[in-house]
Amino acid sequence: MLSFHYTFKTEIKNGKTFKNVTDMVQDSFTERDVNTITIENNVITGKDKLFKLDFSQRSPLVISPGKEYFIYEEDTGVLTYKIEAFYSILFNIAYAGILFLILYNFVHHWIIELVIPVLFFIFITAIEYFQYQAVLNKISGKLNETRL
Repeated sequence: MLSFHYTFKTEIKNGKTFKNVTDMVQDSFTERDVNTITIENNVITGKDKLFKLDFSQRSPLVISPGKEYFIYEEDTGVLTYKIEAFYSILFNIAYAGILFLILYNFVHHWIIELVIPVLFFIFITAIEYFQYQAVLNKISGKLNETRL
């Protein structure tokens, strides 16, 4: 299997300990209903099922990115957020392919059939990327605003 990852880094100020970061990351995982949380050395890993049915949220079918890693280096104060992105990119390609098939059957204009699905793929992949970045920004914002 190919390995695609998104990696984000941010600096945590105020000399936070690994325990402070662990508590905040666990709160984030709990808020997002991540099932399996593992803590080893300075790495906090969250793994969720690939597909989840959740009728309490806006969309009943949730596709998980796979594993999420938070790595905190206490001596430098750098928090790294790493996400496996293979399945999410694969599903984005599938969505663009479905859109292509719909346009192919109804529009019959090859430029529209090709350009719109490609733009759709770029758009949903960028939105997904910024959503992952927002997770780290939220955690680091909470950590940087609180005092010891």
